[in-house]
Amino acid sequence: MGLQDELNTLKEQSMKMIPKEDAIIMADAMEELQRADILDHSKRKGDLAPDFELPNAKGEAVSSKALLSKGPVIINFYRGNW
Repeated sequence: MGLQDELNTLKEQSMKMIPKEDAIIMADAMEELQRADILDHSKRKGDLAPDFELPNAKGEAVSSKALLSKGPVIINFYRGNW
């Protein structure tokens, strides 16, 4: 089974556990993003990001420049609860 198959299976299983009202909100949000052509305006693999500074889990400011000086950086955006 390939990665896309695994992701599709995981999505199907997750959707069964989500209350119908929440699933409708999620579907509406996805449709809105598609209408906005968000993928046409998104960063792609290999694109350069501007320098930035954000608070870490302790509230301390951390700069991308400082992190990159130590090696590659992975950024994860957590949307939180729908």
